[in-house]
Amino acid sequence: MKTKTRLTITFSQDLLRKVDVLINAHTIRNRSQAIESLVRQGLSTDISCAVILAGGKNSNDDTLSLKKINDRYVLSIMIDQLKMFGITKIVVCAGKNEKKIKNIFTDGSSNGVTIVYSSEKEPLGSAGAIKNAEKLIGNESFLVINDSTLTDLNLADLFEFHENEDSIATICVKPRMSEKKYGQTFLHGNKIVKFLDTSDYKGISIVNIGLYILKPEIFNFIGKNKYLSLETDIFPNLAQDKELSAFVFQGNWFDASKDASYKSAIKNWQN
Repeated sequence: MKTKTRLTITFSQDLLRKVDVLINAHTIRNRSQAIESLVRQGLSTDISCAVILAGGKNSNDDTLSLKKINDRYVLSIMIDQLKMFGITKIVVCAGKNEKKIKNIFTDGSSNGVTIVYSSEKEPLGSAGAIKNAEKLIGNESFLVINDSTLTDLNLADLFEFHENEDSIATICVKPRMSEKKYGQTFLHGNKIVKFLDTSDYKGISIVNIGLYILKPEIFNFIGKNKYLSLETDIFPNLAQDKELSAFVFQGNWFDASKDASYKSAIKNWQN
């Protein structure tokens, strides 16, 4: 269990007022959390852009990012978490859901971030959507998160791990026992070397939670204007090249696309 150490520090009144501006009713509730957030930002790597995959797999999908947890949109919770770790530019690949999301979050200014939208004429899959947004993302490493993923993962730890691994892609994974539906990921050290489908289930699953860090080199592996999946079309090739790392964590993870997990999030999620 992680513990915290109490420190005594002194600020000028002017600096303290600037710290107090960060306090809100959700993710940052007091001065201690505000200062911790600033320290994390200062120590974090240069990842400042996140891509949220919010398009859905088909026309009947709900807009998962607009589901609510304790009267807050899942997307709103995501934005606050990203902002805490220094990510202020968010590219939303919303597909058919773009109008719904844009009507609520507009350009992100009311949430303290910049949101830009990557439009798709037709569904492109997770990899195709990222390729379509290449010019909006830029030439630096970036975070990718599915709009159904809600987790208390410490992104600063993930950023540091990715930098040390120096792989083209890092997948955030979580061990799960006896859950055949998720399939399995085989690891060698920190590298993912093989994926198995559910028919090869043998006991312990290392579950991909839908949160990644990608280097801009990822664009070289994705064809233009094609429906492609990161999980099935791109990551297996990276695994063969030993360019796919796994960050294993044991914290909370909820999948809003699964009814049971979504109900659990409503009951158990704390900001």
